[in-house]
Amino acid sequence: MKQVLNQTRVATMHTLILVCVCITLMIVDHRFNHLEAVRTNISLILSPLRYLVSLPALTGNWATEWFTSHNELLDDNSYLRSEVRLLNARLQKMEVLEEENTRLRNLLGSSAKLADQVVVAELLSVDQNPYRQLIEINRGTADGVNIGHAVIDDFGIMGQVVHANRHSATTILISDPDHATPIQFIRSGVRSVAFGNGNTDQLDIRYLPATADIRIGDELVTSGLGGRFPADYPVATVSVIREDLTRGFVSVVAIPKARLDSSREVLVIKPRIE
Repeated sequence: MKQVLNQTRVATMHTLILVCVCITLMIVDHRFNHLEAVRTNISLILSPLRYLVSLPALTGNWATEWFTSHNELLDDNSYLRSEVRLLNARLQKMEVLEEENTRLRNLLGSSAKLADQVVVAELLSVDQNPYRQLIEINRGTADGVNIGHAVIDDFGIMGQVVHANRHSATTILISDPDHATPIQFIRSGVRSVAFGNGNTDQLDIRYLPATADIRIGDELVTSGLGGRFPADYPVATVSVIREDLTRGFVSVVAIPKARLDSSREVLVIKPRIE
């Protein structure tokens, strides 16, 4: 029992001594800052230990931020790809609309220069028969379109209405093998007939006199003869001249001015009522 009491007294004395030392150090540090260097060195020594202790938490935060950023980037990338596809589709549509707008402006510009009455029409269909050159337009008798009316685009003569319904009409192109267009050479004044041959890029002018004044590049217009087409509308340009010396004739191949295989908007010319 006595030994236990002695140990207790010793422990109490040690505690009191340590408390006194701590109080003394606190007072000295507060008044004179002599322990600042010691505290700094101890903090420097313990810095790696503090970093190691906080490393798991830092690693967890970094991993969370990385995965979050990665997922956000994937979402943003997917959204931007969708936007790019949408904008590309809109851009293509805008290009088509711009081209169509240009064609319509050209048509309206052509109609403003014409003395004849005109009806603006659009193509509905194209005859797939390889031996015929026929198109269907979306204007008919209800719009004043009748059989025999000439059809042009903003470059030249395309054809003539051969059948008319109330809200549509069938047009035979000047390139149809069964079609003939009365024409006149602007430079020389020579009159003839341009025949279709089934090729939208060619017209044939046959049996011209060998003495006829014809040159490559000559422009052909409608002559107005026969009353089938109004006079002075562009038809074609001479591209090839073939001479048949044995028969004394000249044949000509001409390129149509109208875009027979690509025009989508046309003008139907209504004859003037005198």
